[in-house]
Amino acid sequence: MCENGECSDALVLFRSMGSDTLMKDVNLYTILIKGCRKYGKLELIMGLFDELTLKGLKPNVRTYTVMISMLCQQGLFGEAKDLLRKMEENGCSPNSVTYNAIVQEFLKYKEFQEAEILLEEMIDLGFSPDSANFEMLLHLIPTTVQDLPMRTIIRKLTNIKQMNG
Repeated sequence: MCENGECSDALVLFRSMGSDTLMKDVNLYTILIKGCRKYGKLELIMGLFDELTLKGLKPNVRTYTVMISMLCQQGLFGEAKDLLRKMEENGCSPNSVTYNAIVQEFLKYKEFQEAEILLEEMIDLGFSPDSANFEMLLHLIPTTVQDLPMRTIIRKLTNIKQMNG
């Protein structure tokens, strides 16, 4: 239903099932959130995420990653970074996919200073950019001649990529 843009109907069906087990499944919430993201149903998505936490369920790394990506796609970069920090505070460590998702969105929207900070964090945690992010960074080289920190990060990543083959 979410794939066809019928997010509200999917949510009604989900709730009508009434199964306590289903209503406590973080993965089902994540599927609904991800499905509704495609159609920009921000209020519905935020409501689902709030409902999840109000029920005492802990979002997993996939749930947080979908939410962070969605917030960035909506241009809500401050909220995305806040959620990344909240994720860590709640004992759910971001992974490589989480960092790649947020960095990619920051780069897409030319939020280079924040992308740089996140890339540095990512590298410090031992994560590397995925091929999409690496390609985006390589395209920045001509425009970052005067931007020493971004050049340094690109150089570090180039060295990492060469070592890893």
